[in-house]
Parts: sequence; C-alpha cells; structure tokens
Amino acid sequence: MAFLIFTLGFLLSPNLVAGNFSYDGTNGPSHWGKEYKTCLGKYQSPIDIEEKDVTTMTFPELQFSGVEGSHKAYMTNNGHTVMIQSFDSNVPSISGGPINSTYVFQQLHFHWGQNDNQGSEDLINNHSFSMELHVVFWKKEYGSYDEAVKRDDGLTVLGYLYQATDEPNPMFESIVQQISDIIGVGSNITISDNNVLKKLVAPDIASAQNYFTYRGSLTTPPCLEIVQWIDFVKPQHISHEQLAAFRSIQSADGTNLTHNFRPVQPLDGRTVYRNIAGAEPSTISPVSKQTSSTASVPASSPAKKPETINNDVTESPMDNNKNGENSASSMWPVTPFAVILGVIFLLSYQ
Repeated sequence: MAFLIFTLGFLLSPNLVAGNFSYDGTNGPSHWGKEYKTCLGKYQSPIDIEEKDVTTMTFPELQFSGVEGSHKAYMTNNGHTVMIQSFDSNVPSISGGPINSTYVFQQLHFHWGQNDNQGSEDLINNHSFSMELHVVFWKKEYGSYDEAVKRDDGLTVLGYLYQATDEPNPMFESIVQQISDIIGVGSNITISDNNVLKKLVAPDIASAQNYFTYRGSLTTPPCLEIVQWIDFVKPQHISHEQLAAFRSIQSADGTNLTHNFRPVQPLDGRTVYRNIAGAEPSTISPVSKQTSSTASVPASSPAKKPETINNDVTESPMDNNKNGENSASSMWPVTPFAVILGVIFLLSYQ
C-alpha cells in the first residue's frame, strides 16, 4: 500500500508529470514558447560549446558524496524520457567545482536521437553525440526540490556524453533488460541493480575534473534559467543495441519516442569555462571575470591561458630595480680611492 501511494505521488507530482509538449509538430521545441514563455529566455540550454571560444579556469575539486554503497532506485517512462530516481533518503550529493554549496540528487534521465549520429543536447565543436545523460541536483539549503526551482541558483545538472559503438556498456545492462517493462507512459519499475546510481552518477572520478561549465536553463518546459551546467569532456560508450532499446518506449501519443533532444540555443554573450585540473584554484569567480554586465555564467577553452596565478615565477635581475633607478649605477660604483687615482693620473700629464 505504501509503495502504491508513493507511486501515485510520483506520477501526479507537477514537477514530474508529462507536460503538454513534444519534440515534433505543433508542440515541438520551436513552439514551446507559446505556452511556456520562459522558454524564450536569453540564457537557454542546450548550447554548442566551441572549444576555441571557451575560457579556461581552475575551480576547486568537484566532490561526490553518498555515491558508494547501494541505492534502491526505480525507473519510469514519463512520456518524454527514461527517468531514474531513488527510494533512499541518503542519495548522492555534489559540492565544489563551479558551485558554492551542496546540491542533492533529484533524478537522472536520458536524451537520444532517431539514429546513432545524433541525440546529445549540448554539442562540442558542433558535434552531436549519440546520447546524453543528465543528472539533476537541487541546492540543499533550500530544503526541497520544489523550493529550489524557485531560485536562480536552484539546480546543478551534470551532463555525460555517450558515443555509440559495437561494444556494450555494462552500466546499462540492468536498464536495458528492464526497459521493456516501462514501454507505456507512466509505467515504472524497481531497478534490479542497486548500484545503478553509483555507476551512472560517478562512473569515473579521475576524469570528473575535466569539464565545461556554464549558466543555462532546463532543456524541457518550462525551461527555467536556474541551472549551473557541468558537461564532462570525456565521452563514454554505449552499444548500438543498448541505445536502440531507449527508442522502444512510447510517448504520450502512443508512438515510439525515437528522439527527445532540444536543438541548441543562442549563447547570447555567455561565457563557457573549461576547468583545468591540477592548478591552484582561481581566487576570482567566473562571474566577476565577465566583461559584459549581463553575463552571469562560467565557461571554458583550451585556446586561452588558465586564469590562475603563478607564484613560482623567477624574477629577472632587472626586476629588482626600484623607483626607476638605472641599473648601470650598481655596475660602476664610484669610490674615494678611485677619485684619488684619477687626480694623480691627470697631474702626471701637466
């Protein structure tokens, strides 16, 4: 009975129930702004991340907590994606990096395309990957997800990119095996693998410091501009067969959900940062480094030097001169003895 009440609560939650939008036709992305005015905002997601244009920055280490151990999780089809949440109260959290507080796990979901050549929402150098995983976290100090979405800094989303290959990814085994049980909209099932959150949320801690980050929005209506995006640079793999399984679930109109990614949105003057791990964290926040008064985002790029201070620079001997003194005065000191010798020398020629 308790599980039934929980399930109904999940399905009826205004934050999770399928909304009146789709990825095609009159309810497709180009029409979202008619019903959801916030989808017409200036700082929308996703974007195309051009590496030549990003700014490098060294952030504090991005830290994951609560990912170890098992978590009972369930998977549902909400009409727009495959979504995974957890029954546990001790869910994963993140801190550090470009965020200044602790953020708590809410849910994760996937975006894919009609074929394996597209599907990711954020692009890198105009390249689309086969799938993108979004892991959504809300700011803990706001007390709940519902309160966090009312704030400008309410959410952080981790973006993981996947490229289709012939090799299956073991992390997706339990998901793909059970995806046939959530074909219909609103159906859900407990995932057999209690380690699925650990595998998906923090698959590779070593590469977790290599990421792009920027300020943006939710990529589905109502497209609220309250998200600090953290997109990991290193793509992972998923097999063609595993990816095809996601296209088998149904959308609200009863057809297969073959694609569910929003096209990229204008950057509109925002800065995208790339974290450079290993250097000393910058003492200047990304926001304070903006040159535009309207910019409010961090960004990244290997083409530009990291905004870190090198305290190990060796000074040149010329750098020791103070107050504009001529360095020649220290090379040719004039002493009384030298003056006497000069006078004697001159007198000898009188």
